[in-house]
Amino acid sequence: MRTERPVRGRGVVVAVGLWAAAIVVIAVTAVLVALHLNEIRVVLSLDLARDEPGATADEVVRAVNIALGVGAVLIGVLVVTAIYGCTRLWQGAGSGRGWLVVAVIAAVAVTVGAAIVIGPSSSAVAEAGLPALFQWPLPAVGSAIGAVATVIAYVSAGR
Repeated sequence: MRTERPVRGRGVVVAVGLWAAAIVVIAVTAVLVALHLNEIRVVLSLDLARDEPGATADEVVRAVNIALGVGAVLIGVLVVTAIYGCTRLWQGAGSGRGWLVVAVIAAVAVTVGAAIVIGPSSSAVAEAGLPALFQWPLPAVGSAIGAVATVIAYVSAGR
């Protein structure tokens, strides 16, 4: 006896496809940051030390490490919740949409955080190996794609 497959509407297929593209865009940025992590860490530490002359070296290093760690955790949350949400959506479960909302929130937080942390040091970070396009504009595009995909998932659920 065959089990029936859930009927997938066009909106679900589009939403999952767009989320896949958003994950790839943000993951490429994360990989580039990981490849140049030491150089980026040094540049951010030097710029922070210049901006905050009263801070000790330990405080500067700790602040940069915390900022990069929070970004890494948010990217992990983004990827896991987006994949889980897309899987649930693909299986026909309505709970997938809620997980996609969490993924959008994480994506926006990553984008805003990158703009705040890397923005003031963007030219130095570019020299450290992370092109300006990957510093925050590409994550912003990934966030926008994810948001559109999530809206499509919600709109298509009503049909």
